[in-house]
Amino acid sequence: QALNPTGVTVIFVKAGDYTEINPIALSAGVSVVGDNLRAVTVRPSTPTSDIFWVKNRCYITGMTFRDHLYPSAAVAFPSTGAGVIVTSPYVQNCSSITTTGCGMRVDGNLALGLKSMVLDSYTQFNQGGLGIHITNQGYAQLVSIFTICCTAGVKCENGGTCSITNSNNSF
Repeated sequence: QALNPTGVTVIFVKAGDYTEINPIALSAGVSVVGDNLRAVTVRPSTPTSDIFWVKNRCYITGMTFRDHLYPSAAVAFPSTGAGVIVTSPYVQNCSSITTTGCGMRVDGNLALGLKSMVLDSYTQFNQGGLGIHITNQGYAQLVSIFTICCTAGVKCENGGTCSITNSNNSF
């Protein structure tokens, strides 16, 4: 911690099409910043596993997630648990393009504290899959999300809730 007193790490991802061993488990306070969502594509080497696992204070921006398949999500809490969330993981200016996969899963059973995630400017073309799945008393703040051809743009169940502003659900 002495080398990084803020506890924040930023990983810059240059333009490219990356197939990654997944899930990519981010530690609390890690930001992954892509050059831009048109230039950075992240694909899972195991399509049925989540691409990114996020915890407290994580931030992901500027990339497109492709080829994740049911039951996976592009972004989710770790299956082993995210710990206490006091600053929600934040996904901004990204896209999810796939078939049966999910853009983001917020499972309240896998987090303590706020049990929440935040999205801004997130486009999802998940034909046959879910846009956002919020369950088990999880919460999401969704701003400028656009879901296209998803079986459900936003699915809340088992006490899951969200707020949605300036968004669209099509086809």
